[in-house]
Parts: sequence; structure tokens; C-alpha cells
Amino acid sequence: MNDRKKGISLVLIATTFWGMMGINSRTLSLAGLSAMDIAFIRCSIAGVLFTIYMLITKPNELKQKFSGIFVGCIYGIVCFVLGFMTYNISVERVPISVATVLMFTNPIWVSIFGTLVFKDKMTKKKLFVICMCILGCICISDIMSTGGANLDIIGIIAGLTNGMTFAMQIIIPRFFEGKYSKDAILVYGFISSTIVLSFFTDFSAISSAIVGENSFKVVLNMLAISVLSTFIASTFYVKSTEYIETQVTSILVSLEPILGSIFAFFIFGETMSQTQLLGAVIVILAACILESDLSKVTEKILMLLPNKERS
Repeated sequence: MNDRKKGISLVLIATTFWGMMGINSRTLSLAGLSAMDIAFIRCSIAGVLFTIYMLITKPNELKQKFSGIFVGCIYGIVCFVLGFMTYNISVERVPISVATVLMFTNPIWVSIFGTLVFKDKMTKKKLFVICMCILGCICISDIMSTGGANLDIIGIIAGLTNGMTFAMQIIIPRFFEGKYSKDAILVYGFISSTIVLSFFTDFSAISSAIVGENSFKVVLNMLAISVLSTFIASTFYVKSTEYIETQVTSILVSLEPILGSIFAFFIFGETMSQTQLLGAVIVILAACILESDLSKVTEKILMLLPNKERS
């Protein structure tokens, strides 16, 4: 397998695992676990695996000054505690497909935060994409056809907040670029978030779910959401950028909401209205436009064509 195929395979595996995440979260919620309980399970198991991975591959990077550990703690509380919790709340209150699309607004939040924090130029392209995203979210909430009668505002806000915290996973490390190891920030982030979440976790509920009548199903989903959707997906996604361009990676990741919707349909029978489907397409298209250089993509496609067709 050449490097390009390897990179595409890695990002497709990561995207598939992310697409499954809503199913795992919903299943654990139905088993009696709260958003905090699920977030704790995800952080603790993934945190142990990331720490072992770092001890084996980059042990020296774990040696950080107090300021580096503090940054990792802030990263964990913002990105993992708040992020995982809001995702679980969103999945509980709105269709999985809607929650997944709202999480996928993260490239737009990255653009907004980049302008506010790093003074990145707000181009016409970015403004257009942000407007597309707002329109897409309005369609996803389906407020136009229902007049807000069936709108779960908490679920929508939780989904958008999750998109913001997902964006902060890029913004915070960028703010400390070259000062602290990104991998070390990740490890200390998981450790701190696990400690914080332990104060709000109902361990008796977790124990009951593990030893209950659906114990095998519960444990399987616990491992899936923490090992597959968190540890492996994140590792594979980062690794894929070593083999393929970030533009290609971004376009492939746009499959996540689609896969999430497919899984939700087959497992829970969830469907989206035509308006919500339109909104999902708009948000995915907006993210692709924002993260890809369409002229370069077109140029690469043309390079694959025979000389006669190219002319």
C-alpha cells in the first residue's frame, strides 16, 4: 500500500469511528448513564491509552513545566469535559444525525476564533461560509416548518457548543505553538478532565450498567466510544496528515455526518426531514469550501486526465 492509500485509509477509519460515536452515546444513555458518566468513561479509558502510548513513543515530552501542565488542564476542561458532555446532551435531546452535523460546524468556529484571537484575515470566502453555516443550522433546527413547536433549544445549543469545543482543540494548541508539546497537552488534558469529571460521575450507575442484563452491550459501547471513537480515531486522523494533504483529509472527514445519519437510521430508525437534510448538506458543503482550495483540487483532477482531455 502506497503512502497516499495509507493516508486515505487512516482518515476513513477515523471518520467511520466518529460516525459511530452517536450510536454508542445514545446506547449508553438508554442504559441509564448520564452525560457526565459517559464523558468520564470516554476520558478515563482514552487517557490511560494515550498515556501508555506517550510513555512508549515519546516519554521525554511528558516532562513539562508547571505552566505546560496547567495549559493541558485548561485544554482538558474546555475540550473534553465541556465538549464530551455537550455532545452527549445533544445526542440525548436531538436526532443523532442533527447532533453530528452541529458538531461538524467546528471548521467555521475555528475560522471565527482565528480572526478574534490570532487576527487572521476575515476574507469574503470565510464570511460567505459562515453565512452558509448559519443558514444550514437554521434548516437543521427545522424551526421554519414547525414554528419552533418541536425545537429542543437545549439540544441545539449543546450541539453548537460541542462544535465550538471541537474547534478549541485546534485553537488552544496553536496559541501555545512551539512552547509546549501538543501530545503532552493532550495527555494532561485527559488526566485533568478525568479528575474533574470524577466529582460529577455516578459510579454506582456505571457499575449497575456493567453488571446489568445488557452488560455485554454496555461494555462493548463503552470500549467503542473511548477506544475507537476517541483514542484510535484521533491518532489515525493526526497520522493521516503525514501521508495526504490537509485539504483531502478535510473533504474525507465531511463524510462523518453522513455516516452518523446512516448508522442512526439503521440502529434507531431515525430520519431527517427534507429541510434538515438540506441544512446538513449546506453545513457539510460550507466546511468543505472553507477547508479546501477548490482551484488546487481542480488542478489535481485535471492532472489525472489524458493530455487530450486536459486541453
